[in-house]
Amino acid sequence: MRDTARPNAALTTLCVCAYLAFSLQQVVIGHGLAVGLSLGSMLLRAFALCTSAWMLWHHGVPKVLRGPAWAIALCLVVLVVSTLTSPRLGIALRFAPRYGLELLLLWSMLNLCVAFPAFARAAALASVVILWLGLLLGLAVHLDAPGARPAALLFYPQETLDRYLPRSSGLYEHPALFAATAVMSLAMALHLRNLHGCSRGTLLLALVGCLLALLASGARNPLLGLGVLALAVSWRVRGRPYARRFAIVAGLVLALLVAWITFDRLAELTSATHESSLTAFTLGRTYIWAAAWQAWLSHPLFGLGSGVFQFLLPDFAGGRFPRGELHAHNLLLALLSELGLAGAFGFIALGLALWRPWLAPATPGRGWALVTLLVLLAFGLFDYYVPFYCFALHATLMVGLLYARLGQPQAGTPWP
Repeated sequence: MRDTARPNAALTTLCVCAYLAFSLQQVVIGHGLAVGLSLGSMLLRAFALCTSAWMLWHHGVPKVLRGPAWAIALCLVVLVVSTLTSPRLGIALRFAPRYGLELLLLWSMLNLCVAFPAFARAAALASVVILWLGLLLGLAVHLDAPGARPAALLFYPQETLDRYLPRSSGLYEHPALFAATAVMSLAMALHLRNLHGCSRGTLLLALVGCLLALLASGARNPLLGLGVLALAVSWRVRGRPYARRFAIVAGLVLALLVAWITFDRLAELTSATHESSLTAFTLGRTYIWAAAWQAWLSHPLFGLGSGVFQFLLPDFAGGRFPRGELHAHNLLLALLSELGLAGAFGFIALGLALWRPWLAPATPGRGWALVTLLVLLAFGLFDYYVPFYCFALHATLMVGLLYARLGQPQAGTPWP
């Protein structure tokens, strides 16, 4: 049942086409719950539902996935209860399907990667192709190339062009999402290279693409994930002749990225210096965090409901922010404010269930499992990407790539 073939061009191309189809978030094909239903989101729903049903019928629940299955079921129950008890039921009903889809997508990806490891490797390589397609699209839009803007508007709204140019957002509605997915693509390429699943050229493309995406997007938070990867590689090559040089170069690259992004967004960062340097550095996140904390205290058990806090932010921030969509910008505070203690407990249980196979010290792949966990957690320190489909696709694939290794040869041994 296990497919151990190395990634082939046809399967990788298929994964690229599927990802592009899932990214068509501005092609509206209908309406439901007072929101437009995009072609991309509906295709993603069909993919997650059909593959989950087929894999359940095909091989049931594999032993290695029994813990994650119970944890995902717990999160779904908490999501339903939180939605039904929300003080803003209409808003919660709009966002609950998005959270439910991402849990279903996780289950689908885990099953596919366990049953067909070649799919996981091909999809990871496809993410590098998608990264470069995003870079090329961003460059074309910046240069105002013929047909570039109409093509870009298939993936993200006009507001992205109006608000963020010349910052690039790739195929996504926000530059920070582009940068985060770029770092995750590099992480998956490193994982594959560790197992001899991709060439040095592919790894170099992922590295250069990641650095270009960070420069073009001007995003700061994904630098934390890149720093985790730099530390992980430095630790892996420790004791080798070039280890010290690598650590110095990696540190210089990170420092240059921070300097460039600070210079590029200096006007935005200094717009709040009349309050405090901390406010300027965090772009007001400290006030958002305080508001999210107050929102959780108002509904401690099940929170305000999925997606509700961003619309009620002014009520908990003393009117400091205009009414609109502005999420908690921190993973834990977002879970507490939207799903309460029950939601935070459910997702922590999900994390423990997912990483349980790598708790034993001698488990093959334990090191990269820890790196994956730290990279994903790094994204949640100053931002909150979970509700976005593009982040969910990369995150679930990163976890699925870990599970594709279960039953494979020892770490560092080439795959057939």
